[in-house]
Amino acid sequence: MKKIDIFIILLFSLQLISQTNVKVLTFEQALTQMNNNNYALKSADAEKKANEFKRKTTRGLYLPKISFSASYMKFDQDIGIDISGITDAYRDAANIPADKMLPTNLVLQQEEFATANINFVWPIFNGGKIRAANQAMDASINEAQFKIIQKRNELNTELVQRYYGYRLAKKAVELYQNVYDAMLLHQRNAQKLQESGMISKAQLLYANISVSQAKTDLQSAINKANTVSNALKNTLADSSDIETVSELFLVKNLENVEYFQQSARESNPLLKQVESKKMLVKQNYNIKKADYFPAIAIVGNKELAQYQLTHLMPEWFIGVNFRWTIFNGAARTYKVKSAKATIDRVDYIESKAIADISTYITKLYNELQSYIEQLETMKITYNFAKEYLRVQEKAFAEGFATSKDLVDAEITLNKVKVGKLKIMNDYVYTLAKLLEFSGKSDKFLEYSKRADREKEEFE
Repeated sequence: MKKIDIFIILLFSLQLISQTNVKVLTFEQALTQMNNNNYALKSADAEKKANEFKRKTTRGLYLPKISFSASYMKFDQDIGIDISGITDAYRDAANIPADKMLPTNLVLQQEEFATANINFVWPIFNGGKIRAANQAMDASINEAQFKIIQKRNELNTELVQRYYGYRLAKKAVELYQNVYDAMLLHQRNAQKLQESGMISKAQLLYANISVSQAKTDLQSAINKANTVSNALKNTLADSSDIETVSELFLVKNLENVEYFQQSARESNPLLKQVESKKMLVKQNYNIKKADYFPAIAIVGNKELAQYQLTHLMPEWFIGVNFRWTIFNGAARTYKVKSAKATIDRVDYIESKAIADISTYITKLYNELQSYIEQLETMKITYNFAKEYLRVQEKAFAEGFATSKDLVDAEITLNKVKVGKLKIMNDYVYTLAKLLEFSGKSDKFLEYSKRADREKEEFE
C-alpha cells in the first residue's frame, strides 16, 4: 500500500473519531440541557430546599415541646426541721424516761438524690410572634423561588448570547474562508494576467497582500469561534463540541413597549423578590411589636424515676406560665421604630426598581427597533455590493479593473454578509434581555419559531 493511501485512511479515521464527540443541538435542546446540568441553577435550587427545611422548623413553633431531663444532686448535709421542742413535749406527756432517745431532727430530703423527668411546654399566646415568624419564612421561601427564576432567566439570556454568538462565529469563519478562497483564486488569476502582461506587477503584489490579510482574518475568526465555543460548553456544563443548528433570526412585528413594561411589573423576578422582602420586613416589624404583649404557655412535668427524693415532691404537675415584660429601658420602642423605617426603605427601593426596569425595557425596545431598521438598510447595501462585485469581476477579467478594485468589492460583500449576521445576533441577544426583564424568558422559543421571522440567509 502506498504511503499516501495510508495517510488518507488515517485522516479519514481521525475525522470519524472527532465527529463522535460533536453534539448537534437546536437551541431548544441546548436550553433543556442547560436547565438540567447548570451548576448555578443547582446551587439556587439547593438554597430553596434549605429554606423549605427551615420553614418546617417554624411550623413546629405552634406545637408543644416535650423534653427529657435527668439530674443528680448532693448537698453538704440532709435538709430537715428541728423538732426537739416537739420531742420534749411528747416525752413529758407520755412519761418517757430521759434515757430513752427520741429524734430531734425530721429529715425532709437526704443529702444525695437523683431524678428523671418528662417536661412539657406549649406556648398558647405570645403576641403573634409565632404567626409572624411563619409568614416571614414563607416570604423567604418565595424569595428563594424567585431567585431561582431570576437565575434561570439570566442563564437563558446567557445561553442565547453564547449559542447564537457561536452560530455567528461559525458563520463568520465560513464567510472568511470564502473570502480567503476567493483571494487565492484571484491571486492565481492575477499571476496569469501579469505573466501575459495584462496587469502590472504592483497589482499582483496587491493580490498577494490580500491573500495574507484574508488568511489573518480567517484565523482571527477561528480563534473567536473557539473562545465562544468554550463559553457555550461552560454554560451547558458539557465538554463535547457543539454544533448549533438553530438559525439567527429577527422578528419585525413586536408587541408595543407598554406590553413589556406591564409584564415586568407583574412578572419580573427581581420585583417579586422585592415584594417578598417587603413581606419579610413587615413580619419582622410584627415580631418586634409582639414584645409589648405577654407570653402565656402551658407547662407540665412528670416524674419517671427518682432516687432518695423526698416524698413531699409530687409525681407530676401541670400549670400556666405567664410572663409580661413591663419595662426594658425603651429598647422595644426603638426596635419597633427601626423595623418601621426598614419597611419604608424597602418601599422606596421597590419604587426605584420599578422605574429603573421600566426605563431599561424602553432602552432595549428602542435598540430592537434600531436593529430592524439597520437590517432594512443592510438589504439595500447587500444588493449593491453583490452587483458591484459582479461588475468588478467582469471588468478585471477584461483588464478594465485593478486588483485592488476586485479585492475591495469582495471584502465589501463579505462585510455586508457578516454585518447582517451581527445585526441579527445583536437582535436575538437584546430580545432575550428584553424578555428576561419582562419576566417572559420562556417566550423566547416562540419568537424564534415565528413564521414571520427574518432568516439569517440573504435571498
